[in-house]
Amino acid sequence: LDAAPGHAPPRSAIHAAQATRYTPLRSLPAKKRPVTAAPGMARRTILAVAAGLLLLLGAAHVYLHPTLQPTAHEDDTIARLEKLHQALAEKTSMQEKTLASYKATTLAAQDAMKAQANPTTSRIEEAVAARLAAIQREADLHAEAHQEHHEDPYILQKHNGHIPFVFVAGLEGTGHHWWKAFWEQCGSKARPSLLGPLAWQRAAAVFNAKMALDLPASKLMTEAARAETNTGGTVYALNTLGGRNDEAMRLLKASAPGQQLPWGEGEGMGSYPNWWGTPTPDHKALQMPDLTYMADALRGVQGAQLRIVLLTREASQIVRSV
Repeated sequence: LDAAPGHAPPRSAIHAAQATRYTPLRSLPAKKRPVTAAPGMARRTILAVAAGLLLLLGAAHVYLHPTLQPTAHEDDTIARLEKLHQALAEKTSMQEKTLASYKATTLAAQDAMKAQANPTTSRIEEAVAARLAAIQREADLHAEAHQEHHEDPYILQKHNGHIPFVFVAGLEGTGHHWWKAFWEQCGSKARPSLLGPLAWQRAAAVFNAKMALDLPASKLMTEAARAETNTGGTVYALNTLGGRNDEAMRLLKASAPGQQLPWGEGEGMGSYPNWWGTPTPDHKALQMPDLTYMADALRGVQGAQLRIVLLTREASQIVRSV
């Protein structure tokens, strides 16, 4: 301590200063350095060790558990099942082949029974084929004879200048609807004739006992035949094509006012029989067209020609069709 000038410092202060000045360094406490902790790294280490232990335990469980390992017994069972599957597949294939053989044999037997039950079918087919061959030979001979006497080649005449009125005659189910499609494909070259529905009205007048309109229908048919013949350049379908039934009914009503029409529905296809049976199915056997009415209307009309197409078909096919 510095004393004031002219004064000496007190003794107690001198001793305290000396004690403080000469304190040894070893008596002072040493300062500790702070230690920095790494909690994130420790956590990751613990998680890695735990995952490794879990993987080790899972592998040990799979290795030591008896149900998770394929045994020799299971391998043998799988092999036996595969052999059984192959045997069943081979047996199924053999059974299918046997069934196919049985089916073919059955069909052949049925065809043989049909041939025995109807022996005339093959004879008719043979007769038709022979007749067609004879017609062809006759036509060839005619052509050769014509060629010897004429320089121009022989040409078969398709028509004679007359207007054809075609009636398709056949039992129900012999192909009338096919002819309808045929006429429709002909376009304007084939037209429905008014004679067809009028002739059907005359036929209905007979089997329905309504003869009051028979004579008016006959007169209308004669007039229609003359009018249609004068058009020329076309073919008139007397049935199957249809399309003039409403016109025929209107003309017939106008010719005999107050009289009930013999037939109040469509003209149908003109098959034998025609329609389903009106008023009851028992009447179907009576509902037949009459071709003589059309022939009478065309008789004496200059330039008109009646042509008839006859339809035939196997009886079994007709039954399936209708």
